[in-house]
Amino acid sequence: MMGILLAINVLAAPAVTPDDGRPLDHVPALWAGLIPGPYRVGYRRLDTAGVVVHAWYPTSARGSRLRFRDYLGNDAHRLESFLAQTGVHPATTDSLFRSLLYATRSPRPLERAFPLVLIAQGNGQDVADQVVLCEYLASWGFVVAATPSPMLRTPLEREDQVGALADTQASELAAAITAVSRVVRVDTQHLGVVGHSFGARAALLLAMREPRIRAIVSLDGGIGTSTAVEPFRRAPSFRLDAPLPPLLHFYEELDAFMTPDFALLRSLHTAELILEPTEGMHHAHFTTYGFAAAVFPEFAAVTHATSATARGAIAVEEQTAMFLRRCLR
Repeated sequence: MMGILLAINVLAAPAVTPDDGRPLDHVPALWAGLIPGPYRVGYRRLDTAGVVVHAWYPTSARGSRLRFRDYLGNDAHRLESFLAQTGVHPATTDSLFRSLLYATRSPRPLERAFPLVLIAQGNGQDVADQVVLCEYLASWGFVVAATPSPMLRTPLEREDQVGALADTQASELAAAITAVSRVVRVDTQHLGVVGHSFGARAALLLAMREPRIRAIVSLDGGIGTSTAVEPFRRAPSFRLDAPLPPLLHFYEELDAFMTPDFALLRSLHTAELILEPTEGMHHAHFTTYGFAAAVFPEFAAVTHATSATARGAIAVEEQTAMFLRRCLR
């Protein structure tokens, strides 16, 4: 929010149970009814030499759960100011910041190599913008890694910047594979990548140069529009002839600036292309704020959410997890 097959064939994976058979922990109110998988979730922030990497992973350990504010760090004031400008009352922002989430800080990971899923943030977005998705995927048996949008450092001001910035983001995601595998056991031969908005461009470029990527998910990504297609094609990593894994693209038809155009997607050499429309979702609802809109009336008003928005957001998370489980296991 701080910044923005042809037939569905997502098959449910077999049911998974925790290693020790214990029941699920408390489901956060901010998840708006989204039900976690069988694993508890740990979180670590990795300060690498190049870029910060946020990592979530399955664990059996209990601990004090993180709050939304814990993920923000020094960016709390920036988000506070942004939300105030959109008309969100400080009391509502404070309630959001105090909201409990699912992960606990730095517990011991399970001694098993889980598949790694990389999260490519949208334009100007950071860890909090996809925190529900990241925790949710980790609860289903994935190690999840996210890096901040490079546009937090270099604002996107012209279309001719699109290719270079997408390539930069793809490189930072590639570096995150090494950073995370140093602290958590991961199956580096089965990688997935999920990109929101601009991040879907970086996700696609990464898959074009990294054959270990076995699944791509685009959350209302720019690769499903006609915007800046030619500048994107000029990115150093872009290869139209690259063999690509299955690609699942979610899209909405409520925001004019995200009008769907599938010409680029249909020109790719994907093993499978799934184009999935969503219900009641604007572009901003493909982030944590799609869930906040179901919990806080002010967020619903600001983002133009309806009674269908929460159902749509939950369906996107669930189908994303099922698609990744099918492709990465």
